[in-house]
Amino acid sequence: MADKSNENIQWIHLASTVETLLKLSDELRPHLILTTGGTGISPDDVTPEATRDIITKEIPGISQTMIAKSLAITPMAMISRPVCGIYQQTLIINLPGSSKGCVECLDFVYPILKHAIDLIQNKRTEVDITHSAMQIKTNRKHHSCGGDDHHHHHHHVETSNKGERLRHSPFPMISVDDAMNIIFEYANKMPIIDKPLTECLNYVCVEDIYAKEPFPPFRASIKDGYAVRLYSDPSHEKIYEIIGRSDAGGENTNIPLMEGQCVVINTGAKLPDSANAVIQIEDTQVHEYHPTKKDGLDEKSIRITTECSMNQDIRNIGDDVHIGELVLEKNVRLGPAELGLLATVGLRTVRVYDKPHVVVLSTGNELMPIDASSSDNGKIRDSNKIMLMSALQNLNILNVIDGGTAKDDETSVIQTLQSAFELADIIISTGGVSMGDKDLIKSILTKQFNATIHFGRLQMKPGKPTTFATCEVNGKKKLFFGLPGNPVSALVTYWLFVVPTLKHMMGHIQPHHPIIRVQLNQPIEYLDPRPEYIRVIIEWSTKSSIPIARIVSPDNQCSSRLLSARRCTGLARLPSKTDVNSSFFNINRDGLGQQVDCLLLLDI
Repeated sequence: MADKSNENIQWIHLASTVETLLKLSDELRPHLILTTGGTGISPDDVTPEATRDIITKEIPGISQTMIAKSLAITPMAMISRPVCGIYQQTLIINLPGSSKGCVECLDFVYPILKHAIDLIQNKRTEVDITHSAMQIKTNRKHHSCGGDDHHHHHHHVETSNKGERLRHSPFPMISVDDAMNIIFEYANKMPIIDKPLTECLNYVCVEDIYAKEPFPPFRASIKDGYAVRLYSDPSHEKIYEIIGRSDAGGENTNIPLMEGQCVVINTGAKLPDSANAVIQIEDTQVHEYHPTKKDGLDEKSIRITTECSMNQDIRNIGDDVHIGELVLEKNVRLGPAELGLLATVGLRTVRVYDKPHVVVLSTGNELMPIDASSSDNGKIRDSNKIMLMSALQNLNILNVIDGGTAKDDETSVIQTLQSAFELADIIISTGGVSMGDKDLIKSILTKQFNATIHFGRLQMKPGKPTTFATCEVNGKKKLFFGLPGNPVSALVTYWLFVVPTLKHMMGHIQPHHPIIRVQLNQPIEYLDPRPEYIRVIIEWSTKSSIPIARIVSPDNQCSSRLLSARRCTGLARLPSKTDVNSSFFNINRDGLGQQVDCLLLLDI
């Protein structure tokens, strides 16, 4: 009987564990479930059986790795029975019950977790990037030159038997939309803070805000004129005695009125409780004057020259805003009108999303300060830094930090990046991400900062080598944007990727640029193999039913020529030549060009 009872208990324990795993997987749909305990050989150890009951694919390599590496630490690993596998799109891993063994086994399998989850979730772009990085590491391992790999071989440098540089980027080319989706996956909202209302301009409120006070908080006059107590008999002669005045913000505002009496009143002033109408001064005549001024008034009585009605020209309590009314929805940017509204209903502080600290740095031996005198020694002024820092300030980013300029050597790049990561949430770098042998950024990010490069090549022009990476420094996630060194490429990719990311992190409900349909002011006769973002000025004309996009510097929009971005108000997106047929080039003979989509560059 005891054996039968133990079997029933084990069966109940097993069923309960299966139910728990299914509930977690089906309701939460997590990427990963880690179980702890129940992997031994005692009667109550049923976690492996429960896991095996629900998984559709077992991954024995993970279990075998944990056992093999644990055996190097303790012989007790021989009696551990972990099972690892996949249920739907969830990876399930059994870990030991002891805290020491649990942490050790998690450390053993940690390096493959992200890649395994990407495979299970069918994230092809992330999988391709990992495979490319693995291929690079393989190339380094088999073709390293002596023991100096650390100094001479980087992500952008492939060493062959002849020591040749890499001729093709190891990163898959992805679309702009895919790149933006990847960025948003890693760009979390900023922390929520309480901020004084006077300091909230251009912040985004976190929560719906309801009025705790009515407005106006008293009955107020809409006009300059007289607050009157109307005669109850409409046929009574409309002559009213003036017995005082009620000024906006004045102290003596509740003067008792009898029928036929009134007080002088200003717009916005509080009405006496007994007043039941306001008559504007234009609808009155002076009936009688005082011999001498009384309380600053020389008018003794007035005659009303028009018909009047009860409660005319009176703002009652709460007419504008009543108690409990929703005055501002969450995720709204706080502009002047919004701040005025919140002040009106008595708010002193607001819960808002904080703003990120952003470092802008440059790379390259060729750069010199913008205030340097002209020289002919192969150096150019660092226009990118002032351009991007100004753009960030224009976006109302308060903490924009000059991260300096890194020389084209590993030590300088490492030191510059280290300082930047310690100072900021987001790092924007220009240069050093292309295919040159001095482009060190990507390899240093992965080797020195254990960063994950999420993409390093884009299907767009300009801006193909744009790079996005994340890493953790001092326990905090950092976002890294590696923009191309050519100034137009840097500015276009800043507009396309950095601006929406910052807005998303700061809580904007619509972080992306609005897209409109425009007609180019002149025909396009050639398309690039990649979608191209050309700089335009949006105009309106009677020649077209939709806005006209005038191409800036149409004869030369190369990525080094900032003249092609001056006064730019939009980015017109030209399709790649493989995305259109010959009809794209068939246009009307009115001098105008094709119709294309255009990103409006607002508030940037």
